[in-house]
Amino acid sequence: MGRASTARPEPSRAVRTGSDAATTRPSGAMLLLLAGVALGCYLNSLAGALIYDDVNAIVQNPAVTEPDVRRIVSTGSWFGLSGPTGLYRPVTTASFAANYAIHGASPTGYHAVNVVLHAAVCVVLALVLARVTGNPSLALLAGFVFATHPVHTEAVASVVGRAELLAALLALLAWWIVLARRGAWSRAGAALVLCAGVLAKESACTIVAVALAADLIYRRRPDSGAYLALALGAVAAILIRTAVLGGIAPRPLPLDNVLVTASLGPRLFTALAVVAAYARLLVWPVHLSADYSFPQIELAMSPADPRVLAGAAVLAAAGALAAWGWCRQRHVCFAIAFAALTFSIVSNVAVLIGTIMAERLLYLPSAGFCLLLALAIARIGRGPGATVALGVLVVGLYAVRTVERNMVWHDTPTFVQAMVADAPRSARSHRELGLSLSERNRHDEAVTELGTSLRLGPDEPTTLYDLGNVLAGAGRYTEAIAAYERALERRPELVSAYVNLGNAYSARGEEGAAEGAFRRGLAVDARVADLHLNLANALLRQGRAAEAEAEYREAIRLAPRHALARRNYAMLLRGAGRYAEAAEQVEVLAALVPGNPAVRVDLVASLRAAGREREAWAAQVDAERLFPGDAGVQRMRQLLGG
Repeated sequence: MGRASTARPEPSRAVRTGSDAATTRPSGAMLLLLAGVALGCYLNSLAGALIYDDVNAIVQNPAVTEPDVRRIVSTGSWFGLSGPTGLYRPVTTASFAANYAIHGASPTGYHAVNVVLHAAVCVVLALVLARVTGNPSLALLAGFVFATHPVHTEAVASVVGRAELLAALLALLAWWIVLARRGAWSRAGAALVLCAGVLAKESACTIVAVALAADLIYRRRPDSGAYLALALGAVAAILIRTAVLGGIAPRPLPLDNVLVTASLGPRLFTALAVVAAYARLLVWPVHLSADYSFPQIELAMSPADPRVLAGAAVLAAAGALAAWGWCRQRHVCFAIAFAALTFSIVSNVAVLIGTIMAERLLYLPSAGFCLLLALAIARIGRGPGATVALGVLVVGLYAVRTVERNMVWHDTPTFVQAMVADAPRSARSHRELGLSLSERNRHDEAVTELGTSLRLGPDEPTTLYDLGNVLAGAGRYTEAIAAYERALERRPELVSAYVNLGNAYSARGEEGAAEGAFRRGLAVDARVADLHLNLANALLRQGRAAEAEAEYREAIRLAPRHALARRNYAMLLRGAGRYAEAAEQVEVLAALVPGNPAVRVDLVASLRAAGREREAWAAQVDAERLFPGDAGVQRMRQLLGG
C-alpha cells in the first residue's frame, strides 16, 4: 500500500489492455492478502444464528425450503403477514435455496457464503479501481478500507444482507469485464452478469451511471458499446421484474419508512437529515444500529431543523470537494461521484424504498467513501512508509470494531437487546424484544415491551397482531381477540390475523365465532391454505364432517406439502372408516416429514387398518431401522404381535 499519486492521471491509463493492463493490476499476493483480511474480519460471524429478517427470507420461505426454479423466477422473493412483499430478487433467493439444499437451516453455511462473497467484492473492487484510476496502490488501500469498514457488518453478518453482496459483486464484475475491452462476447457476458446483479438487488443498476461518470471525469473516449451492454443488462432485469410483479414496487409501511405519510417538503427535509446520519456512519462508525425505523428517525418538518442543516452541509461539502477534484485531483471527483450515484437509488428522493435508513444500504456506496479515505491517507502519509503505517492503523481500528459488532448477530436474545440499546426510541426494536421474550415464555415482560412499542407507534397493525399472539400464548384469549380485531381494523388484508383470531375463539370453545373469523379471512384471500385448514377444523368440531372434508381437500390443493392439513384430513377419513384413503394421506405425510417417528407409527397403523398387512410390516421394519429407541415404535411392534 504505497503512496498514492496525487497527480492528474493520464487519460489512457485506466483503459490499457493486453500486457499494458498489468501495470494497473494489483499483484496477486496483495489481492490474496486483501481477501484474507476480509475473511478474517468476519470469521466470528460464522457462529451466528439465522435471526430477524433471515427467518422470513429463508426459514419460512417456501421458495427456499421447497426449492422450485419455476417458483423462484415467477413469484416474489418472499411473503410477509399480508402476502407478497413486492420484492423480486430471484438470484438471491436461488442462492438461499442452494444453501438449504446442501445443509438445511443450519446457519453456518449461509454465513460462510456471505463472508466469501464479501471477500470477492473486495478483490473485484480493487481490480476495478486500479483499472479506472490507473493506481493499483491506491486501489488496494481503498480495498483494505472497504474490507474492514464496520458499516458493512449488517450486510455481511446478517444473512439477508446477501442481496447487497451479490448486487455489488455482480455489478462490479460486469464493469470490470467491459473495462477489459475484449470484444462483443465480453460485452454480452457483462450484460448477463449485470442482469443477474439487478435480479439480486435493484441497486446494481446504478453501476451504469458510475461507468459513464468515470469516463467523463477522467476524460476518456466514451465506449458506447460498453454503456449499451451494461444498460441492456439492467433494463432486461427491470423488464423481467415488471413482468413477474406487474410493476409493483415494495409498499413501505409507516413504521419502516415514515416518509410514506409525508408531503414533499418534509420528505425532502427528512431525506437530507438521513444523509447526515449516513455520513456520520461512514466517518465515525462507532455507534451502529440494526434499526432506524419510526420514531427513531422522525419527520423533519422545517429546513431549519439541525438535522436538515447538517445534511445540507454534507451535500455542500461533497459538491465543493467534487468541484475541487474536477480541477485538481480527478480521483476525488470520481470517489464522490461513485458514492453519490450508487446512493441515489436508496436515498428515498426519486422513489420511496422499504426503509428510511439501513446500514446495509451503504454497502456499495461506501466504496466511494473508502476511495476518498484512501486518498486522504496517502495525502497525509506523503511517503510509502508513512502511508502504509497510517493505512494499517485505520484498517486495524476498523477491523477491531467490525469483529466486535459481528457478535450482535450471534443469537436472537443478543440481537434484540442490542436493537433496543442502539435504537431505544424505535417501536420496532421494542416489538422484536417483546417477541423474543415471549419465545422464552416470559410473557408478562413480552406484553410490556409490546405495549411500549404501541406507545411509540400507536395502533401499528403488525404489532397489534404480535401482541395478540403473545396474549394467546399466555392463555389470555379475550385480550388476544381484542388485539387481533384492532389489527384488522387498521389492516383488513392481514390474513394471518384472521387465522389466529379464529384459533383464539376455538380455544375458548366458540366454534361458531371461529368459523366466522376464518370465513372473513377467506373473503379477503381464498388462496390461503391455513384459513381452509382451520375452517375445516372448526367445522369438524361442530360435527359438520362433509363440509370439513371439502375444506381439507382445498387446503391440500393449495398447499400439497402442508403436513398438518394431510394429518388432520387423514384423521377425518379414519373417523369415517375410510381407511384406504387415510393410509394414502399418511403415506404422503411420511414423505413430507421423514424425521418424525410418530408419523411412522401412524403410517403402520393406517396401513394395517386398510388391510395392507404386508406393507404395514415393511413400514414397521423401516420405522425400527430409523428410530430404534422410540417408545411409540416399540409399542407398535407389540401391537403387531412381533
